[in-house]
Amino acid sequence: MRLHLPITVLILLTVTMATRGFDLDPAMVSTVVNIVKSLVNEEGQITVEGRTIQYKAKGRVHSLKEPWVYDGTAWDVMSGISEKAKHYKSKQGAIEHATLKLLERLKRDGLLGGRKEL
Repeated sequence: MRLHLPITVLILLTVTMATRGFDLDPAMVSTVVNIVKSLVNEEGQITVEGRTIQYKAKGRVHSLKEPWVYDGTAWDVMSGISEKAKHYKSKQGAIEHATLKLLERLKRDGLLGGRKEL
């Protein structure tokens, strides 16, 4: 799946350029960019104990050994506190780890799951 995406985009752009010359339609380029972003990135939100937690995962090129990895970010909307998790093989893995790190921090800071210990 990871290799299919860049190849598909390359083929689409090559066919478009061959059939239309180098006069790329900005609307078409924008559409292709949005499609690619939606395939490699993910965003959403969940509610935990009445708090809205937003999350996102972004794919990126890493190295020849591991060409594609995902980084996740989760943040608590009310407090603005955020946590990141980097270098995961899947979007879900990056999101889950960033969200777990955030929930642990919110508990530690006394913002989730009861009173803060002094």
